Amino acid sequence: MTQPRIAAFARLANGDVAPNRLITGQNTLLGRTIHGLAYDPTRDEIVVPNALADAVLVFRAAAAGSEHPLRVIQGPRTELVTPHAVSLDLQNREILVASLTGRRINVFRWDANGDAAPVRVIKGPKTELGHVVGLAVDPDRNLLAVANTREILIFNRRDDGDVAPRGRIAGPKTGIIDEPWQMEFYKGRIFLAASNHFHQNLYDGVTLRPEAKVVPDDPWLNPILGFMGIWNITDNGDVAPLAMIRGSFSGLIHPVGLALNPKDGEVYVSDSVRNGVLSFLVPQFFPQENPTSNPDGRQAK
Repeated sequence: MTQPRIAAFARLANGDVAPNRLITGQNTLLGRTIHGLAYDPTRDEIVVPNALADAVLVFRAAAAGSEHPLRVIQGPRTELVTPHAVSLDLQNREILVASLTGRRINVFRWDANGDAAPVRVIKGPKTELGHVVGLAVDPDRNLLAVANTREILIFNRRDDGDVAPRGRIAGPKTGIIDEPWQMEFYKGRIFLAASNHFHQNLYDGVTLRPEAKVVPDDPWLNPILGFMGIWNITDNGDVAPLAMIRGSFSGLIHPVGLALNPKDGEVYVSDSVRNGVLSFLVPQFFPQENPTSNPDGRQAK
């Protein structure tokens, strides 16, 4: 087991470089399993899940060393169950929490602290929620996108209880085979880290889909390459991505984490097999931030 930590690097860091600072130590209350964190620029805070403690931690963005969180959401009233990723709705001042084994999405006020009850919980058989890690909100269209077991599910932002998704992005054209992970939203578009790794049949009574039989005994040694893909949040059905980063030259194998920097036209993707973060300069993905782009996103001459 490695030491739980959050490492902060310079934006232009490259290669085997030391972090500028670490958030680590007993006082941080960090747990081993952190599959997604979020940054709140309006309050300059970092929101981090602790799956093993059924908790959500909020730190100063400038936190360093063994610093205690500003707030801790934890307790029976929170209904948190193995929270694996968090997302922020800055416009509506809410924290959204994806639960892996609990098959649910808990929504809290941005300033929730202690044993606070969620304002909404999406859960139940109609939701079809399964392996949930990533999620992102479009506050203008009042839509919520969720990275589910083998698909992207779309809900109304204010859905509560056992509700069916209003849309679904799934099928061979999407390229999503298994385990979509962290997700980000930017001006009507979903950015997704699609890891595309099948779970192995480790338990009696678990049956893999027929196409999973081609997966080798150790998918980490011979993986199905993942990718980063973009869709409109209004897409529905078997829809191909608007754009992708993939292939052997991309360096992506098992992408799980994702962050966007529209101002500088950059996308950051963490890869759990490479044990690192890959940075891509793709200003065409953010045409509204690039004054030298045509309306279709291509560079103006």
